[in-house]
Amino acid sequence: MDCQLFDLPEAGRKFTWVDRLKRGVHWASSYLVRNTRRLVTDPAVLLEKLHVVRPREDAARRAAAAPTVPAPLDLQEGERVRVKSIEQIGATLDGEGRCEGLGFMPNQAAFCGREFLVRQRIDRFFDERTRRMLRTRRIVILDDVYCRPALDLGVDYAGCQRSCFLFWKEAWLERI
Repeated sequence: MDCQLFDLPEAGRKFTWVDRLKRGVHWASSYLVRNTRRLVTDPAVLLEKLHVVRPREDAARRAAAAPTVPAPLDLQEGERVRVKSIEQIGATLDGEGRCEGLGFMPNQAAFCGREFLVRQRIDRFFDERTRRMLRTRRIVILDDVYCRPALDLGVDYAGCQRSCFLFWKEAWLERI
C-alpha cells in the first residue's frame, strides 16, 4: 500500500500558471506587509528571503555555546510526559534552532508545559521529498499533538491544513 501522499495528485487538480501567479503574489504581498519595518530598515532581508544572497549569520548564534542535550529517556508508547518550557528547549538547540538535526517549529511552543501520552517512537520515516526511508534517533510523537499553524504565524507553511504529527526530541520532554 502506498502512502496517501502519492495518491493526492489524483485527488486534486494541477495548479495552472494563473494559480501559481496568484499564490506568488499573495505570498509576496503578505510577506511585505508582515515585514515592512524590517525591509525599510534593512532591504537585505528581502534579498535573503528571495535567495538572491546567502543568509547572514547572526553574531549571537555564532557566539552561542554548544547546546546541552540531556541523556536519552528511552520513552515508550503510553508513557506520560510533559513538554519542557521554551527556555529549557532553547538550551538544547544549536545556532540553527535544531536539536541533533531536528528543528523546533514555532507552533510547537504552544504545547510547552502541557502533559501528553507518548503515541509512538519514531525510529524511521519516509521522506516524501527524496522518496527514501530515513532513520531517526530519540524522536517520539505525542497523542493529539498535530501541526496546526495559524495564518498569523509568519512562516511559509502558515495556514497548512495537513495536520501532520509533530516530531519531538526526547530532550524536549520530561517523564512524569
